[in-house]
Amino acid sequence: MRVFKGYGNIIKRNIGIMVMYVCIFIGISVAIQKSLGDTGVTGNFAAVKLAVAVIDREGGALGDTLKSYIQREQKLVEIADDEQTIQEELFYRNISYVLIVPQGTQAAFENGEAEVQTIKVPGSSAGFYLDAKINSLLNQIRVYQTGGFSFEESCEKALALSEKKGQVTLLDINGNGGQRADYNYYFAYLPYAMLTGIIMCLSSVVMTFKKKEIRRRMTCSSVSLLRQNMAATASFLLVGMAVWGICVAVQAALYRGGAFTSPNCFWYLLNSFACMVVAMTLAYLCGTVVNSVNALNGINNVVSLGLCFIGGIFVPIEMLGNGVKMVAGFTPTYWYSRINGILGDYEHLTAEMRQNILQGLAIQLLFAAACFCVTLAVSKARQRE
Repeated sequence: MRVFKGYGNIIKRNIGIMVMYVCIFIGISVAIQKSLGDTGVTGNFAAVKLAVAVIDREGGALGDTLKSYIQREQKLVEIADDEQTIQEELFYRNISYVLIVPQGTQAAFENGEAEVQTIKVPGSSAGFYLDAKINSLLNQIRVYQTGGFSFEESCEKALALSEKKGQVTLLDINGNGGQRADYNYYFAYLPYAMLTGIIMCLSSVVMTFKKKEIRRRMTCSSVSLLRQNMAATASFLLVGMAVWGICVAVQAALYRGGAFTSPNCFWYLLNSFACMVVAMTLAYLCGTVVNSVNALNGINNVVSLGLCFIGGIFVPIEMLGNGVKMVAGFTPTYWYSRINGILGDYEHLTAEMRQNILQGLAIQLLFAAACFCVTLAVSKARQRE
């Protein structure tokens, strides 16, 4: 009990560090969420309309069809039929694309030989996009001509067909319109706050008990090394649960109930709790092997940032290379991020999804158990020194 109280007193002195990291995390989470809202990530998609000029030198049905099509789909711009003017407009990016219908196009078109002329900014993706749109319309005109319609009728029917839009029905598989809920992003970045805050705070406590004079006094005491480690673990677990509870309560306050409104609430809480256990055991291990505050700062940054980058916290798992994914599979943050992704994408979990979640939780806890065993071994070896 005395060992437990001793750890508790030292934790109180270092609790400010943990509070600082948690507050920074909350501030960043709110800023990111506000940024997502301002940029309209969850809003409706609208295609950008490009400035296009149509020069009709023939004055026939094809030119009128192309103008009507461009006016509806893009932004139709009138310019002079002059080579220097066209080059200047393209150079200054006043227009993105020029479409020219030369004399005799209709007659040649009926023989399947004619192609309209185009001028675009070299290497422009907008130019390739418009090429595809225009060619699609021209090919449709040819199809109608092959079917026996006159050239004028083919132009009218192709233009009318281009106005038709496909109907798409989205299945809401996660109960949030296909978008991940706001609180899911909060939980996505939660491991970084837990790792940095808990490692910095609790490792400092372990380092305090490693001081030569304190270690000698504890060695001479009647309390066994196992009981000392268990007392330290109990105090660490108490602090970890307090941090976990605060983080969960904050997301509920920020997002009007947050994960508590989700059918997957239990899994969100269990996943974040497993992350806290991992952070706690890593803090215990780092504090056991490190001898100075400067070294602890460096190791804290390497461990927390390294696990978050490799494990898919800062960078989506889908964007990682195959080699990195193989390495990431040995990190607890990878499995945490994988579980959080499943919970964000699906409202109702299948048996296979639950099995994958349980597998990820088991791997996180096994990682924590391995860190704890290594810590006990290192601690025992240090005691013999």
